[in-house]
Amino acid sequence: MITFTDVENNEYQAQCEIEKTDAVNGEKSLSGTIYFGQDVKDNISKGWTLSFLDEDYVVVTYTKNDKDNTITFSAVQAFFYKMSKTGFYETWNGSHPFAAYLDALFAGTGYTYDNTASVTAFEKQDWGMSDRLTLFNDIIDQANVEFSVYGTVVHVVPAMGSDLSTVVRKKFNLDTAEIQTDNTNFATYGRGYGAYSKPNDTTSQRLEVEYKSPLYDYYYPKFGAIEAVPVADERYTVADNLLAAVKDKVDKSWAISLTLNLVDLQSVGYKYAMANPGDYITVIDESLNFSDKVRIIKVTSDYDIRGTRTKTEVECGSLSFSEQQKTSQSTLSNVAAGKIPVPNEWLTSQVQLATNSLLAARTELRFTDQGIIAVDKSDSNKVVILNSAGLGVSTDGGQTFKSAVTADGVVADRLFGNLISGITYETEDPKSHYMIRLKGGAMELYKGSQLIGGINQMITGTDINNHDGNTLRLAQTDGNGTSVGVITIPTTSTQSKPLVQINAKIDSDLNFSGGGSINAENKLWLSSLEKVNIGATDPSTGVVTARLAVTSSETDVWGNFNVYSGSKNAVQVTRDGLRATPAYELAENYVGDIGESKTGEDKTVRVDIDPLVFDLINTDKPYQVFLTAYSDAHFWVSERGKDYFIVSSDSSDSAFGWELKGKRRGFEDQRLVDTKDTYEDLEKMEGLIPNGNQNLQSNS
Repeated sequence: MITFTDVENNEYQAQCEIEKTDAVNGEKSLSGTIYFGQDVKDNISKGWTLSFLDEDYVVVTYTKNDKDNTITFSAVQAFFYKMSKTGFYETWNGSHPFAAYLDALFAGTGYTYDNTASVTAFEKQDWGMSDRLTLFNDIIDQANVEFSVYGTVVHVVPAMGSDLSTVVRKKFNLDTAEIQTDNTNFATYGRGYGAYSKPNDTTSQRLEVEYKSPLYDYYYPKFGAIEAVPVADERYTVADNLLAAVKDKVDKSWAISLTLNLVDLQSVGYKYAMANPGDYITVIDESLNFSDKVRIIKVTSDYDIRGTRTKTEVECGSLSFSEQQKTSQSTLSNVAAGKIPVPNEWLTSQVQLATNSLLAARTELRFTDQGIIAVDKSDSNKVVILNSAGLGVSTDGGQTFKSAVTADGVVADRLFGNLISGITYETEDPKSHYMIRLKGGAMELYKGSQLIGGINQMITGTDINNHDGNTLRLAQTDGNGTSVGVITIPTTSTQSKPLVQINAKIDSDLNFSGGGSINAENKLWLSSLEKVNIGATDPSTGVVTARLAVTSSETDVWGNFNVYSGSKNAVQVTRDGLRATPAYELAENYVGDIGESKTGEDKTVRVDIDPLVFDLINTDKPYQVFLTAYSDAHFWVSERGKDYFIVSSDSSDSAFGWELKGKRRGFEDQRLVDTKDTYEDLEKMEGLIPNGNQNLQSNS
């Protein structure tokens, strides 16, 4: 569950899928889809925040999708939002220490900084009069440093990340890899211009260097010199330093980046450092002929609605063409190279025993120190070892042997053969004589010699069955072995009258296809994305007819609607809270209308019945018109027509009010309809007949 907070600091819960992006210097953002959490979906607005992985983010955009009743949103970490929405209303010129710039930007923002980078003072011209985030990024770029944000502290460092020993390798913790090249700025030649021989005279001779890359001669016949933008910086006074800057710019002009989909082995308990922005990792993908140390510039992680990370994609940048061509000097980590085994907690006791026995035999045979070893030429992870301890087959480069034959027995993930498939397997508790038998593609459950249940095949699938007179139970068990039934087929259940008992609360939503759910915790909720129908089955036809339909805006009822020991109320908002206004009850089924009119010069007026009201009432049956005088005249109904009535008065131009009541079409003959309920039925309804005494109003 994700906690959202509105502008008044009220908190709401929602279930979301989240994509989290972290990058070197800049991006720390979320994008997500809200699936459940109606309060959030109904009310989300500007100024809302959310908390994810102990960090606060500000919602910047959101889009409501009526088709699937979801909301997509994007959010940025609170630091970036606050700094981008806070102005710096000063203009600075000249040289200032790095710390002076930082102090000015962070003053009054609620954020502090921690600087471990050594930066000399530098000059700015017309610096300021902008938002603080833009100015902060500007001095970070000029100081050639990087930063990260944790809570309310910004850490400024020479370079983010660490040089990890982590190795990502195809078929181990690397799912897919993609190499992207960008030759937009590709160059083979560059020049650099440094300090003037006379600092105050721009016409004097200037320090100048040039550099040709190893690819210069290859491309020159077709393109000539492919020149980079010159490096012009008067701070360079030493030729070697200026040449190094030009060389770096030319060599890195052909950018190659990697996009990697990593398998997060931390989620299954394997302890190694998961990549973070700024880290250096070693990437090995034989299919791309790539093996090098690269730097991660962005990490994108996907999380499902339970908060579980399901995907990690990293983007590695700043790889020069020369770095791609050089031979990697990195050594595979022990795990990726198979020099240490997978941790024992991954293995069953029999797999550990077989693996240890095979690897312990180092001097029995002389072909290698471990015995005769055969490696698949097309897949080096497939290894067969033979020594005096036994025979082992491995699919992970010899780290484990999950298929092995040793003196202790045979261990195998899979066994195939006609002899094995033809065997009947049995296991029996000698005390209770409860027995499980696997035979002919079925499981049989016995109590002594009596068959009490089993698992069998059906034409359309699988059948889990319980024989009459026995109990089949799905139970919850504690650490002491004490169990309690959750779902039970009791001994009283029979094939002709099946019964089931549910002895537990619904702890979370029971979700159904199409978005429906049932949940209960002191209250029972039935919900669906579009409509909840409650109906009844006709026993003669088996047809289910909806009688009650609930949507997000209304409740519809088909058939009669009876209320026992209560009233039908409309709840209205008043100055003194919410008040119930009960429905007006009649002995017969009437529809009414109310209006006002005035008699004319001839002391009469014709009142036409509203056509829609006429559709609702049957005027072939006598209908009633009640008049209210709004003057000192006397009024009466002089004629009742099929779709009108005429009102007369003893004086002209006299105002009055009228109320029409007519019998509802299709229900004209209903009067105090018998519900067929008996007093005994009512006694079963709690509170209707206290102490069994019927409280009736007497006419005697």
